[in-house]
Amino acid sequence: ATTFLVGLGAVAAWSSLSGVAPGDVSLVPCPVHALTGVPCPGCGMTRACVAAARGDFTAAWTLHPFALLLIPLAVAVAASPAWTRAAWARTPRALRGTATGAALAAAIGLWLTRAL
Repeated sequence: ATTFLVGLGAVAAWSSLSGVAPGDVSLVPCPVHALTGVPCPGCGMTRACVAAARGDFTAAWTLHPFALLLIPLAVAVAASPAWTRAAWARTPRALRGTATGAALAAAIGLWLTRAL
């Protein structure tokens, strides 16, 4: 998580200093999109995280709304990895499965709405 946040900060700073818009940042090409021409459920996440790190939350939401959840989660894990690990372990197994399933369903739902 710390590496993610440091890298995100560096790319956001570079993007700001160079004048490159967050929507034009392309660090990791999507293999699904490259092979099929269809964006995957995570397409736009990198650009959305860069936009959020630059403070452009509207662009982040437009590029991929899950970035606004990913960054605070990464901050929590980086700030206190032992606490977040223990909190997840204390969460009942059924609730963890439900949360994981809900996140997956939300990602697929978002992907389908964008694909149509």
